[in-house]
Amino acid sequence: MRFRGTMTALALAALLTALIPALATAGSEPCKYDTQECLDYMANKMKDSGWVGVELEREEDEAGWRVTRVVQGSPAESAGIDSGDVLVAINGIACTQENESKLAEARETMKPGAEVTWTMTRGTSPRDLQITLGRMPADVLARFIGEHMLQHAEMEIASQS
Repeated sequence: MRFRGTMTALALAALLTALIPALATAGSEPCKYDTQECLDYMANKMKDSGWVGVELEREEDEAGWRVTRVVQGSPAESAGIDSGDVLVAINGIACTQENESKLAEARETMKPGAEVTWTMTRGTSPRDLQITLGRMPADVLARFIGEHMLQHAEMEIASQS
């Protein structure tokens, strides 16, 4: 299942640090907020969230998130993250579905300028990368919010059918 948007993220902002609670289900389940609540939440919360600059896809065995894209000029690129790498932990917390609440809690403190440790695998060898979170660029934020709002519109149209 593809994770939509440029991340945080889990993180939010950076999920990851980009996956803020309202966005934790983006691309997999419907957002639990109504359209206006979600828009307000995203606009207010995400502008101050740390940003890494990757797009991720959940691994089939759920052992982490595969990097599908690294944004040019992003903190991820500066840290040496490449497409195909797999994010397996953030600040020592394994990226499993069982840890979603722990990851969401940790993301709350991940603001621009904060240092985070992403444990990545490339092939079979894990390595820890220190990443200084950036501020999400306005165009990325607008795109991410726009894509999510389109999901709301699609759900509203489907519910009226």
